[in-house]
Amino acid sequence: MTVPINAKPDCEPANGAKARPGLARPAPVKAGMADRRRHILDAATNRFAEHGFEATTVRQIADDVNILSGSLYHHFASKEAMLHEIVRETVEKMSANVVRISKAPVDAEARLTALILLELGEMTRNQQVHAILSNDRKFFRVREEFSYVVKAKREAYHAWCATLQDGIDAKLFKSSLDFYLTISTIIRMLNAAADWYKNEEAYMARPLGAYTLDGVIDFHLEFVLSAVRAPGRTSAPIPRAACEALAKFVA
Repeated sequence: MTVPINAKPDCEPANGAKARPGLARPAPVKAGMADRRRHILDAATNRFAEHGFEATTVRQIADDVNILSGSLYHHFASKEAMLHEIVRETVEKMSANVVRISKAPVDAEARLTALILLELGEMTRNQQVHAILSNDRKFFRVREEFSYVVKAKREAYHAWCATLQDGIDAKLFKSSLDFYLTISTIIRMLNAAADWYKNEEAYMARPLGAYTLDGVIDFHLEFVLSAVRAPGRTSAPIPRAACEALAKFVA
């Protein structure tokens, strides 16, 4: 579910060793304890998103903020403690927003539109954390201490299912929809779109600046609704404007 979004210029570690090419390092922290913790979490987020949680070492994170590995443990008890702090709030609040939208007193197509707006908007705004949640999903499934991630994802999945079922009952969506394949395909597609939009300009033949986020969102709304709508409804207007308020992330 990555190149750091706001990469800073490479800098040399305090010991004089050359910085590894291709990985920007934040400048040394001189502020208070809270700022240092934030600096460490930012470095850990960059590492986990780009290389994966299990492939990242505490020493690499410490090197990225120019401190000794032992000093990092003054701020976090373990690498897992950093991961908890990075993902817990995002995954739980995202699930709560998905459930809220799925219960809104509007038709199922409006709810589905709002869910797509919410997901793609948040996956783009908070791309690295959502990349960690997606890319390390197998890790979260097998580690009991991260069961809250699985619980939040399951609640969100059932909310999507309820929305699709309501759309089928109202004859807005195809009756033949496979919920698991439909939902997992949509979520993976939106994750990939957010990653592409935030990080891959250097690899694009066409300048990424030629695309606006609104244009990317409109493309995915049309793509998904065309795929799930009942026959005869594929060309109906997309109710994006009417769903913007419902789709706003509630912190």
